[in-house]
Amino acid sequence: MRLTPFLLPLPGVVSWGLLGHQTVALVAQSYLLQKTVIEVQSLLEDSSLTYMANVAIWADSYRNEPGGGFTFGYHFVNGQDGPPPDSCKIEYPKDCPPEGCIVSAIANYTERLMDKKLERESRAEALRFLIHFIGDITQPCNLSLAPIVHTPMSQRLTKKVHTEAFGAGANSILVYFAGKPTNLHAAWDTSIPNKIINTTSPTTLESLGWANAISSLINVGPYKRQLGSWVCSLDTEGDSPEKCAADWAVDSNELVCEYAIDVSPEELNGTEISGEYYDGAVPIVVEQIAKGGVRLAGWLNLIFEGKTGF
Repeated sequence: MRLTPFLLPLPGVVSWGLLGHQTVALVAQSYLLQKTVIEVQSLLEDSSLTYMANVAIWADSYRNEPGGGFTFGYHFVNGQDGPPPDSCKIEYPKDCPPEGCIVSAIANYTERLMDKKLERESRAEALRFLIHFIGDITQPCNLSLAPIVHTPMSQRLTKKVHTEAFGAGANSILVYFAGKPTNLHAAWDTSIPNKIINTTSPTTLESLGWANAISSLINVGPYKRQLGSWVCSLDTEGDSPEKCAADWAVDSNELVCEYAIDVSPEELNGTEISGEYYDGAVPIVVEQIAKGGVRLAGWLNLIFEGKTGF
């Protein structure tokens, strides 16, 4: 169903919203090994029930603070191939600019967290970034930045627009969700996860409940057999933090052409996506949140205990 086009300011590229990021962090918490828990709680100076969730969206706030703007590009990677659905491809380091991207950021902050010669606050900062970026890298729209043509907004809302104009991580694909105007990236960040647990203003308690439900899918459900392919143990020749993060980026990017933008952006633009499209997105979102939690836990366990725990 195509609705009347609307005018909507385009926000900057973002990532999982509060619910998604907190849930990734809380899923991860349940798989941290004992020494990892001690180290993480010490660096965060927080031993509460939701110690990692409490800083899960810190990196989104930091990039808007004075002096934090340099981290903007760390939340995504810009594929230089053709736009989806015709092409979904991430090539590292080719697609990572000199100022950095999410792949190089994960590698850099991993090294900083492991460097015990650094001041404690610098290592704590690195930990906060990793908690966020390992969540970011599982959101497919963070890996779908096709080149953009600077096309006037009025032209973007017609079928005459060139496909390239729908880059920016799907921020420029304007859609409706439950009758309200938004963009495709924001829908994946917030609208779809919120609807999954039937909330509009998620609380940390709701994130914890969803994390527990997802953990059950990992422990005794359909994800149990997939854990080995989700984590990176750095025990294969040629593995490195950059290689692991690049593999995660490729994994998420493939979902763009497989589902998120599996038709031309012109066909999605101006449509209502809270029905059939939402139904197909639900299992993808749940699995990506699960992957983020497992990967974050395994990564921190590697850093502090030398093994993933999976």
